[in-house]
Amino acid sequence: MPLETVVQAILDKGRAEAEDILAQARAERERMLSEVRAEGAKALAESESRAKQAAERRRVQELARGELEARKIVLAAQKDGLDRVYERTPERLGDLADNEAFLRALLKANESEWRGGRVYSNRKDEAAVRKIVGDRYEGNIDCAGGVVIEAADGTRRVDLRYESILRDVWDDSVKEVAEILWPSKP
Repeated sequence: MPLETVVQAILDKGRAEAEDILAQARAERERMLSEVRAEGAKALAESESRAKQAAERRRVQELARGELEARKIVLAAQKDGLDRVYERTPERLGDLADNEAFLRALLKANESEWRGGRVYSNRKDEAAVRKIVGDRYEGNIDCAGGVVIEAADGTRRVDLRYESILRDVWDDSVKEVAEILWPSKP
């Protein structure tokens, strides 16, 4: 076999091995690129998922914050309405047509207190109260209506002013009144 043929055979074999090595290197490169692309796609998908979750969390938080703020506004308006009713009620009680009958009932229920003491009322109700208690009437006080009964020795007072009665009734029933006006949703 001539030398040229041997050299050519070696060169052919070398080329074949080089092409085989290059083909393996290309295949390895493609495998590595495919892995990197898959990892990149996976990282991108995870990032998108986290971003969507964060955006949904933020949306839910903003919605909850908005609902809470709206609830605060409604509650403030309801409280304002109740406060206005509370402020106007004593004056309206004093202007009722049956105010004198109410005063009579108050004084009758507390007769044992004022029989030995003194009775006070506002100027508007003075005549009606004086007619009931006679010489036990002591004078005027600043109030929307009702009476104050004081023991003769001044040690005890029974406050039956409309403002005081309203405050006691209000404190006991304001929640019920609010529930009637603004029923809570089931």
